[in-house]
Amino acid sequence: MSKEVKYNIFVYGTLMRGERAHSFLAGAKYLGEYCLKDYALYNLGRYPGIRPLAGGTVYGEVYEIDAGMLPEMDAYEGEGNLYFRTELTAGNENGTIKALAYVYAHEVAGRRIEGGNWKTRKT
Repeated sequence: MSKEVKYNIFVYGTLMRGERAHSFLAGAKYLGEYCLKDYALYNLGRYPGIRPLAGGTVYGEVYEIDAGMLPEMDAYEGEGNLYFRTELTAGNENGTIKALAYVYAHEVAGRRIEGGNWKTRKT
């Protein structure tokens, strides 16, 4: 009997609960709220992006997804062009977890979301 491959994915913007693209995660198992250290969150208009930044923190949610969901997630995120899917370590009060996250592939300037939370950004 083969077991379906699962991945943890850290989402920090339009894929979070209550956001416009959350339906992409239908059927995924919610694992909780987590944060990424040494990353910063940027407002790119209709969606955010993260980039490495020493001392930064980004807040988001982690889900367990089936391997079959990855191609759809990659297409939505523009993996390889707009974003790069990267394995990172996210943490919360219960410890740390390895999770995939989509890191923005381009330079950003002057659009950092202070506080690192897409849901509480100032518009």
